[in-house]
Amino acid sequence: MNELNFITPDWKVPNAVKGFVTTRMGGVSESQFKSLNLAQHVGDAATAVISNREKLALAVNSVTQWQWLNQVHGTGVAEAHEVSGEIEADAWICTQPNIACCILTADCLPVFIASTEGIEIGIIHAGWRGLAEGVIESTIAKMATQSKNLVAWFGPAIGPCHFEVGADVKTAFLNKVSDSAERNLVAECFFHAETENKYMADIYSLARIRLNNLGITEVSGGNYCTVCDANSFYSHRRDGNSGRMASFIYMEESDE
Repeated sequence: MNELNFITPDWKVPNAVKGFVTTRMGGVSESQFKSLNLAQHVGDAATAVISNREKLALAVNSVTQWQWLNQVHGTGVAEAHEVSGEIEADAWICTQPNIACCILTADCLPVFIASTEGIEIGIIHAGWRGLAEGVIESTIAKMATQSKNLVAWFGPAIGPCHFEVGADVKTAFLNKVSDSAERNLVAECFFHAETENKYMADIYSLARIRLNNLGITEVSGGNYCTVCDANSFYSHRRDGNSGRMASFIYMEESDE
C-alpha cells in the first residue's frame, strides 16, 4: 500500500473483509504530530491532516467512502450506510461494501468485529469509560449477526505495563458486575501499581471478558503497547497532545 505502513488483523474472516491500523509513519505532519496524524481535533495543521487522509485514501483505492466519527468516549453506535460526514458516536457497524468505517486512537482500544460469513462488520473505539459503560455491548446489540457468528480482533492500545489508573476506574468496572466469578475475573485485570492507591489495568483483558460474555469467543490481537513503541504509535499517555492512528474496516464488493 504505497509508502504507508499498516498493521492487519490476525483473524479468520472471509477475504472480502479488510481491516487495517495505520502507524504514525508515512505522512506529512510535523513536530509532535509527525508524521501520519489523521485527526483534525488535536491542533495539527489542517492542510497536513487533509494531505494525510488523501494519502490514506490513495493507498486504499477500493474504498469509495470514508466514514469518520466525533468520538466522545460514550456508547453511541452509527450505521455507516445511513450517514455521511462526521457524526458523534464511538462505534460503527456496516453491511455495505467499499465503505471504510474509521476510528481514531492514541492509547484507547480499537475493537474490530466481523461476521464469519463476511456480510457485516463493526469497529469500536473503546476507551476505559466507553468500555465500562457498555460500548461493546451496544455495538453487538445493534448488529444483525448472532454473536456466535462474530469474531473480534484487538488493535494496538496501551498495555498493562503502562496503563496506570485510580481506584475509581477499577470500581467503575466492578460496579457493572454482579456475578462473583466474573467479579474475580474483572478484579484480576487490575494489578497494584508502585504508586499508592493506583492500579495497572489490562484493557485488553477487560474487553475480552465483555466479548466472551456476549458469546464471542474467537478473539485475537492485544499484543501491542502504544506507549512502549514511540516509533510506530502515537500515545496520549506518553506524549500528551499527540496525533492519532486510524483503525478502519471495510468489505470489498463480492464477485458473486
